Amino acid sequence: MAIGAPNHSLDAASHVALVLFSAGHTLAAIEARHVAGLAKSAHLPRCANAEYLLLNAPLLSVAPTHWLTLQDANGAWQLGVTGDVVLAHTPITELFPLPSLIAARHVSPALRGLTMANQTVRLLFDGAALDPALTLQP
Repeated sequence: MAIGAPNHSLDAASHVALVLFSAGHTLAAIEARHVAGLAKSAHLPRCANAEYLLLNAPLLSVAPTHWLTLQDANGAWQLGVTGDVVLAHTPITELFPLPSLIAARHVSPALRGLTMANQTVRLLFDGAALDPALTLQP
């Protein structure tokens, strides 16, 4: 089953499926519909480290523990993430716009908001706006 497979028992109008993960020490999420698969290792030619791509942070010595497969106009590519990867059906009432201070200073064009998924604040990124060409290869 793909990560983005819908759960028909939930009301689609009141919930959104999110893939929850870490980018280094930062908790993050993207909509599950943008994730085509999950692997333990990188196997595609185009890959990006989530910590660098999403946060423009220097790479830590921690290697990605999982690789999310996403699609763009050039085909499939992989996003290296750390920690556990969880599919969460999050109520839309737990999605929030970026606070103005963060919106004025964020560096990722894919950063869209915040979520309280699983009762934890996470940065919410737009999977369609991610561009692996904006980062170094792992």
